[in-house]
Amino acid sequence: MMLSRPQRVLVLAGLAALASASVPGTAAAQYRVGVVMGGTGAWGLLVEYRWKRQGLELQAGTWSFSDLSLAVTAKQYVGSNAVEPYVGAGLWGIVGKAEEGTGYGLIARLPVGLDWEFVSRHSAGLAIHLNRALALKRPDPADRRPPRSAVIPLPEVSYRWLARER
Repeated sequence: MMLSRPQRVLVLAGLAALASASVPGTAAAQYRVGVVMGGTGAWGLLVEYRWKRQGLELQAGTWSFSDLSLAVTAKQYVGSNAVEPYVGAGLWGIVGKAEEGTGYGLIARLPVGLDWEFVSRHSAGLAIHLNRALALKRPDPADRRPPRSAVIPLPEVSYRWLARER
């Protein structure tokens, strides 16, 4: 699987965003867990580690129980009110099984969203993820179309619970 130059730039930008988030410190580190609808699947589970104004999130989801999605996203939060906007960058991988075979995809994702702490330790989130396929293997071996170069927006709604703060 060979990536084109724009795809390599997107992958490197995503990896740089993940690596450039400051190293987690001891000040106000939080572990949050939750559920998500949309984004990487019809529904899924998430775990987020937050420190200072940054976060690192891992999501696992599915669209129809014949596929599995995993995404890792670095986030930068802005402000310190009950409603916190954020932007981020990450990578999303999906593996799916069909009658024709198994397919997979690697997708760059750029979320823009809001996190709202509506009650102590409980938050709701709303985001739009701008997604662009970097690499695809379609289930049908005869289908050799390249990945679409369009940016696909996908909405996401989430609930997060502050499991632990240190």
